[in-house]
Amino acid sequence: MSAEAFTFGRMYHPWGRFRDLAHFTLRWAHLPEGVLGVTDFDGKTVTLAHGLDQAERRSTIAHEVEHIDRGWSPCTTREECQIERAAAQKLIGIRELGEALAWARDLEEAAEELWVDVPLLRVRLQHLHPAERAYLRRRLADEGTDEQDTTSETRNQ
Repeated sequence: MSAEAFTFGRMYHPWGRFRDLAHFTLRWAHLPEGVLGVTDFDGKTVTLAHGLDQAERRSTIAHEVEHIDRGWSPCTTREECQIERAAAQKLIGIRELGEALAWARDLEEAAEELWVDVPLLRVRLQHLHPAERAYLRRRLADEGTDEQDTTSETRNQ
């Protein structure tokens, strides 16, 4: 099934998508510092790190589902960036992003409202389409809020 099959209203539900991947199982383990999740294609498992909060779990399972949907490929920085960008676009709709940024005091509060972790929100903001950027400028101007410049930050855990 496509990602669209796992949207409720406008919100993408990565856990529903993962559930459809019956040939993969979920495990929890202590992973190296900075590693939140791992997809093992040979073992057909996704392993998530112990101790993740709700937003981190949701962001990480979306990332790992994207790996599965794309199929195995060498783990490169470019591939990881593309996967993170795709996960961010699925989890954070532009209208929801505009609403969260309009009232949130900072990125942490906006991420909490969007049910994602801050690094994923930063990725979404860094890779806005020009039309999305224009929409956000208009939306935030309506609230008297300036668009935050987050282009210099990347996802690091």
